Amino acid sequence: MADLVVAVIPARYGSERLPGKPLLPLAGKPILAHTISAAKACRAIDKVLVATDHNDIFAIAEKWGAEAVMTSSDLPSGSDRIGAALQDRPGDIVVNLQGDEPETEPQHLQRCIEGLREDKGASVSTLCTPLGRGELMDPDCVKVVCDQKDRAIYFSRAPLGVDREDLRRALNNQSGSYESAASRHLGVYAYRRSALETFLSRPPTPLESLERLEQLRLLEHGMIIAVRSVQAAVRGIDTETDLARVRARLMGKSK
Repeated sequence: MADLVVAVIPARYGSERLPGKPLLPLAGKPILAHTISAAKACRAIDKVLVATDHNDIFAIAEKWGAEAVMTSSDLPSGSDRIGAALQDRPGDIVVNLQGDEPETEPQHLQRCIEGLREDKGASVSTLCTPLGRGELMDPDCVKVVCDQKDRAIYFSRAPLGVDREDLRRALNNQSGSYESAASRHLGVYAYRRSALETFLSRPPTPLESLERLEQLRLLEHGMIIAVRSVQAAVRGIDTETDLARVRARLMGKSK
């Protein structure tokens, strides 16, 4: 029997910088609706859940064809919200899909799920894309470096996989181009159900707390993360500036 693949979109109302973010309009529909549509269009996904803490988001999720699950507003992270939504629900592979990344495409999700199926030794699969100009030194851009089997070695907000002299020049604000063996990490994950349950049962780890990157908890506990590369311009929406930028890109695509 084939694995049951469930996509869960954590969507809380209380964003510090953009309250009600999942409900904000973008190209004719709420931000959350774009993510739901991408998940429903992915042929590898059997079911789409939205885990929320707000009635308006609950209603939007159901309107756009997802199963909405009400969760506590006190949960500390999106991953914990996913865990709460999955209680007593079936699912062999769980896709953690960010509700504030409306440019995620069905083929990205397909590739992430394929990564987990291809690498039988991996507990989790995720995605990366080539670094853009200026992203190497940007702490808001999470970098990943991989081994020869396309498995994650480390994730960081700091520069990774860069020539020593290039790094010195960059730190001294000297102009020039800097080559890196790192890629930009995209925040989409496919978990084996048992791996997600193990992850949620463990407390935050030292590197995770230092870098503020949940995926480091997986590496610190020895779990293997398969990484698959895609060509993507996906950016999360955290500020009004981000929202304006994505609106402009989507308007450009529609012309």
